[in-house]
Amino acid sequence: MPLISVIIPVRNERKCLWDTVSSIVSTSGDQHPFEIVVVDDASSDGGCNDLQSSQSRVRLRVIQERTRLGVGRARNRGVQDAKGDILFITDAHMTFPRNWTDIVVRNVQSNRILAATIADGASSWQGFGCSLVVPYMGTSWNIKRLRMPHPVQIASSAGTILERNLFHKIGGYDMGMITYGAAEPEFSIRAWLSGAEIISVPELKLRHRFQKQADVTRFLNRHRSILMHNNIRFGLLYLSRASSLQMLRHYAMKFPRNMRKALKLIEAGDVWERRAFLEKSLAHEFAWFVNKFDLTDQIGLPIL
Repeated sequence: MPLISVIIPVRNERKCLWDTVSSIVSTSGDQHPFEIVVVDDASSDGGCNDLQSSQSRVRLRVIQERTRLGVGRARNRGVQDAKGDILFITDAHMTFPRNWTDIVVRNVQSNRILAATIADGASSWQGFGCSLVVPYMGTSWNIKRLRMPHPVQIASSAGTILERNLFHKIGGYDMGMITYGAAEPEFSIRAWLSGAEIISVPELKLRHRFQKQADVTRFLNRHRSILMHNNIRFGLLYLSRASSLQMLRHYAMKFPRNMRKALKLIEAGDVWERRAFLEKSLAHEFAWFVNKFDLTDQIGLPIL
């Protein structure tokens, strides 16, 4: 029986985390073993205290970090400590479906990433994976139900499932991404360009507790420069020179006050060395991805 490792990065999410862990345990099937690996990303709310003792009937470990890693690096840290053959990467705002372990084992394959369906816990809304938005380098939800198996461009950060060997083949999440943003789409695009595939699994439906729009807006405004850095880094890793200039123009016009700081963060990083490495190591170029999905830019024009 393959062991499934559920990886949960968390920062100051006490109530949501405990509910998520309880859901994971109570809805699992009886046939397939699993463990839970929580990466406490320098939380200050004590949310992970006593978590292990509260779930004595399941293997649960808490990795406590004293300095902030950010979401992508925290996931990498969780995988490093995980023992499972299959990795289930999620977050601390989830309600799992009944017999989720059976669904995972039934659908996982050696060169395939499973994209779980993300449903709003307070409405009938559902997202079946995501699509890339160029030159913004963000994502949009696929809201049309897809028949299985159906490829999607990007797996949600709350429901990305793959074998450990594939995770390492792809190279994990980009360590150059700061705090939050762009790590998930960059990982998915790199997976496709590495020769893997991402498949929507409609029956693997996770209910997500989304934040209120006012809280999301405050978060985005507070972290705007970092989010811009991550999206710009993502674009510079893969886009052509013309598309990169289009992306930079987009951000300079939309968020001029944050552009200088975002570019300073880019300058301090390793984006050009990383791009050179990817050009040598990936099986496909970004143009292959554009052609595969007939990708256009965010206003419907051809990718430059």
